[in-house]
Amino acid sequence: MLEIISLLIITAYTTAVCIKQKGIPYSISATFYKLEHKLIFGASMCLTALFLFPVVWELSTTFTMRLLAIAACIGLIGVGLAPDFRDEWINKIHCGSAALTLISSQLWVGCTPYWWVLIPIWLAFIVYTVVGMSKHVTGSLWQDFVATKPMFWCEIAALGSTYLAIFLMQI
Repeated sequence: MLEIISLLIITAYTTAVCIKQKGIPYSISATFYKLEHKLIFGASMCLTALFLFPVVWELSTTFTMRLLAIAACIGLIGVGLAPDFRDEWINKIHCGSAALTLISSQLWVGCTPYWWVLIPIWLAFIVYTVVGMSKHVTGSLWQDFVATKPMFWCEIAALGSTYLAIFLMQI
């Protein structure tokens, strides 16, 4: 039940900001700058992690998985507590926390019996990015890459694989 609440929080937040700004943002974190009430971003990230933590802790069958669960959730809380990534000092905390969340969550999924969910999800991300780049031929590989909004879709892929593994483990 807690994992459903966690998923609903991050899904509702992400959907709402995409609708409000009438499109896909560069990243979920970039939506912080579009919000009238800035605390919503931090609350959404922290609550997502806090509701998810007991579930991933309970599903973790090894010491390594528990460390990865802690790291992933602490990282997401760090993202929520340091949202202003345009500030030079806060950027270090925000980006470090985001990297910790992304890497730890995907390693955690890799330690589950459903590690294979990583393959189709990340393949879909790669295919989407390559196809998207082929549609934005500007002469600059970097601009074509950025036009696909890779950070947003990377975050969605990481969230998707994590929640999918959790739900599969509970069947």
